[in-house]
Parts: sequence; structure tokens; C-alpha cells
Amino acid sequence: MTNIRTRFAPSPTGLLHIGGARTALFNFLLAKREPGGAFVLRVDDTDAKRSKREYETSIMEDLRSLGLDWDEGPDKGGDYPYRQSERTHIYNEILDKLRKSGDVYPCFCSPDRLDALHKDQAAAGEAPRYDGLCRHIASSEAEARVAMGEKPCWRFAMPDKTICFHDSVRGDLSFSPQSVGDFVALRGDGCPTYMFTTVADDHYMKITHIIRGDEHIPNTARQQALFDRLGWTAPVYAHIPMILSQDRQKLSKRTGSVPIRRYLDDGISPEALTVYLSTLSWTAPEPLLDVFKESASVRYLLLKMAGMFSFDNVSRSAPVHDEAHLIYWQKESFKKQPRDEIYRRLLKADQRFAALPPEVLEKLIDESAGEFYTLPLLTESLSPLIERPIGVGLSEPWAGELAEVLANTERWDAENINIALRAFMKNKGLKGKEFFHPLRLALTTREHGAPLPLLMAGLGREESMRRILAACTMP
Repeated sequence: MTNIRTRFAPSPTGLLHIGGARTALFNFLLAKREPGGAFVLRVDDTDAKRSKREYETSIMEDLRSLGLDWDEGPDKGGDYPYRQSERTHIYNEILDKLRKSGDVYPCFCSPDRLDALHKDQAAAGEAPRYDGLCRHIASSEAEARVAMGEKPCWRFAMPDKTICFHDSVRGDLSFSPQSVGDFVALRGDGCPTYMFTTVADDHYMKITHIIRGDEHIPNTARQQALFDRLGWTAPVYAHIPMILSQDRQKLSKRTGSVPIRRYLDDGISPEALTVYLSTLSWTAPEPLLDVFKESASVRYLLLKMAGMFSFDNVSRSAPVHDEAHLIYWQKESFKKQPRDEIYRRLLKADQRFAALPPEVLEKLIDESAGEFYTLPLLTESLSPLIERPIGVGLSEPWAGELAEVLANTERWDAENINIALRAFMKNKGLKGKEFFHPLRLALTTREHGAPLPLLMAGLGREESMRRILAACTMP
């Protein structure tokens, strides 16, 4: 039995987003489901004007951050060049063969004509496709037009028969030739197209399975026809549903698509991102939360999920990108991190925290980790301990009396501060919110945060008193 070989083939024309990351994840899981499987990274950079090496580097960094390391790729050993820009000679050889057999033909249609054609088709409720106008131009006429300076593109002539293929998620699919149309294999500027290069690359790289978004299904019909024409066996296809925004629109910058790098920079852990992405269309056969809790690393988590991965558990329904769901997994991730590790990371983020009593800081971390579930959020929530904020005025008539009570509190620790605060509040007949809320604002300028007695223990008596008294004098 042939070992599974999957690939992720991003175009380096932008950053890695949710949809691309999920596609990479599913291909990785399938490849690692059984021993001997290979996950290949191929860079589809035929769009020379928009492709940039910095995007390629960024995509590779993000994949590695998620634990999705590849077995073969541009930066690793392998049997092939893994950038399409390095494989031009292969495409030219195949195109020459197709020209000689008459399976591709020159098309001289202008962009304006094609645009008008597609508008008419859309008005009639039809999918856009080429109508074959140039398909039967005599070779002598084509040669004469080229000699006059016209630069045609080259289209693949689709067969006059139904195109069929099996999809591992959707079952058997078929397309009439009229619904697809002849596609461009080589642009007028001499660049081969994605539609053509992908077939050549998947064949020569011995890709056995392709998982990609269901928006590619019409492309698959075209590529299946090219596989058949060249006498090559097509890979096994699996089209997963497109991820939608909260308002059930295609994800975009406008509708909430966020680069993976942004989530990582915001402190979302690779484990949380990975398990969240897996839930977008896939249902694990056993509780993912149990697997997640026992996973010591993102690599361990990935291998456990790979062992469970099956197309039988992939839904055809479009999933909705829900950041609340992602935050749920991040909270679980932060919850299981050892507190001493968070403590070390907090000190690394800002050495000024080292001046606080370790036992107080550890308690603050423990109390705050549930609400402030990433290191940046936790660091920001505790920043009033190490930075003196511009306070909020404390105009309550009891403020001066509170300062005197706190000045006389015998031991300055969280327990005794809490006793003193609650006794004062009860004595004044105050409710919790009308007492603690203005006090928190005066001390930290924040609406929410760790318990005030802990914060005040961290600040120390002198600094706590200074802030309360300063707030009393503010207009």
C-alpha cells in the first residue's frame, strides 16, 4: 500500500489566515495518521507580481509555531524543487506535449470580451465559463495573429463528456463539460496558471491525497480532466466546507478574518489555536478536552488528533469562525500551564515584577489566570503594581477615614487587608460595588482585576496609601 502523501501549497501573496491554517492542519493530520505518511510544503508562487519571499517566510514561521512542521519543503531535503518558480522547465515540457496533441489552443479573447461574457452568464444565473470562441481557430490564422504581435493565452480543451470524481467528504460528483468551460493553462505573459501547475506538481511529487476548501470543487473538475488527458492517476480528493464569519459570510478582513500571526502575538497558545482549528468541520470520536488536558505539547496533541482523524467525522456544513470558542480553548490552555512557568514568563516579560513579594505575585497569578487568559492580558492586568497610573478621583466622604484605618492595620498582608476593608465597609453601611469599585479605580484606574486585598498587598502599605490620598485630592 502506498504511503499517504499530502501537501499544503500556499501562495506567498499574504499572511496565513484561519482558512489556510485549517487546511494545513487537516493535511498534516491525515499524513500523520499512519506510519510513513509525509506532509509536503509546496510554495505556489507562479503569481510573480504578488508573491513575496517575506510572505513565504512568515507562513513557514506560523506553520512551525502551530506544530505543523513538514517532511519535505523549500528549506528541507527532498526529491524536487518545492517552489513553482523553480519548476518552469517541467511545465514547459508538458505544455509542449499538449500543444502537439492539440489539447491546448491559443485564445485571443480580450479581457473586455471575457468580462462581458461572464456578466451575461451571471445575469442568466450561470457559473462563469469560457464559451470556446477561439477553440476552432485554424492554426494558420493563429500563427498570423501571433506574428502581428498578439499574445494569446493557451486554454486546455475540456473533453466533451461528463467529468466524474469521488470526494471523500461529499461522495461521487459529476460535471457536464458545458458547466466547466476551457480553462487557461498559460497566460499571455508566459506564466503558467495554478489550474495547470497544480496538476503537474501533484503528479510528480506523488501526492496521494488533497484536502482543500470546497470553493475548489469546480477547479477539481477541470484538473481531473487534465489528469485524465495526461494519463495520470489523480489523487484522492476531500473538499472541506468554507469557514464563514459570524454573519455567515465568507471570511475576509471586513468580516473578521485575522492572520494566525496576530493570534499568536496576542498570546493565544499554539495548542489552543490547533485544537480550535480542528473543530472547524471535524468532530473527534472522543472528547477533545480530555486529549487537550493530557497533552504536554502541541506536537503531542497533533499526533493524538492524527490517530483519531477520519473523513467520516468531517461535516459538510460550513463552520462559523467564533472567537469565543477559541478563547474557551485558550482559557483551558492557560489553566493547565504550571503556575511557576507563568511566573517565569511574567518576570521575563517585565523584570520589574521581580520586586514584588514572590508569594503575593504567585497568588495574583493564580487568582487572575481565569479572567486574564494570555500572558499579555495578565501582564497588562497586573501592570498597576509596577507602574504608577494617573489615578481616578476618589470623592467619597469615607475616603479619608479609610486611609486612616489602613494606616493602622497591624499586618500588611492580603488576609488582614481584606478583614480591614470589609469591616470598614460594614461599619459605613456600604454595599460591595459602591465601595470596592471606586477604590479599585483610585488604586489601579481599572474596572476589573485581581482581588483588591492581593493587589494592595503587592503595592505595599506606603504606595496604597499614597494612591488613595492622591485620589482624594483630585478634582
